[in-house]
Amino acid sequence: MLVSKGDYMIARNDQGQLVYNGDTFKIVLQRYSDPERLNSARNAAIYLGKSDRDNTRRPLSIIKQGHVIEIFRGEYAEFEFIDVDKTTYDHIITYTTRNMRVAGGNRALTSDSYTIPSDKIKNSEAVSQAIDNSMWNYKQLIELGETKQVARSAMPTSAKMNPFVYQFNFVTLMQAVFPQRIWEKGAQSNTTKVIKGMWELVHSIDSELWDIAYDTFGVPAVEWKTVRSKLNKNKITTNQLIDKLKENQLDMPLESVLRSMFGAQKSMW
Repeated sequence: MLVSKGDYMIARNDQGQLVYNGDTFKIVLQRYSDPERLNSARNAAIYLGKSDRDNTRRPLSIIKQGHVIEIFRGEYAEFEFIDVDKTTYDHIITYTTRNMRVAGGNRALTSDSYTIPSDKIKNSEAVSQAIDNSMWNYKQLIELGETKQVARSAMPTSAKMNPFVYQFNFVTLMQAVFPQRIWEKGAQSNTTKVIKGMWELVHSIDSELWDIAYDTFGVPAVEWKTVRSKLNKNKITTNQLIDKLKENQLDMPLESVLRSMFGAQKSMW
């Protein structure tokens, strides 16, 4: 076992692959192209015209300094998803810059169970019953001789998919998948849980790289963008800012104070 927390665990399977065990699903990290950061180091040296192509710190500096992170586009992580619901599958498939998708789908395969939504539910019993009814209707159509392709029209979107695989390059993960699904507000809860699993897997391989990616594209960056927008929109002066400060904020880092005062994210949902 590598990591164990309240709601998940990361361990290695018999093939030596990292496996994220969530509450109702699993994600297997099938491949991670640059665990030692050697490919990125070589490309970073070429990009900057340097001779030391084994400098694995340079790719991190490129992100920190705001350079184009094209050197990471050729690196990828490949995930196998097990017992993930169709809604989450549909959310992930929206990223057309993915490298690869492998899925049997419900045209050829059947779903046998489902996942309860993780969003706030007013009447969990009624929700479970409604999904049960949809699953029964779906299976009944198959038993009556309808094709799987026809029967899936009655399948609930919370039905668990058969195992499927997605491969993403690092740039898509840094700039799109992780920001939109776990670092910005608005993503649906089951999708957030699955994408968080993807994040934990790559972070367990190279925590330095993905911590910098988080600082650059994650919550701090999103909140700082909101801070700048609100300061400009409201034309807040230094005197007005001082008047708003609380005593316990006077010794705090200024960035943290500004983010706490003006960086709160809102979701359109």
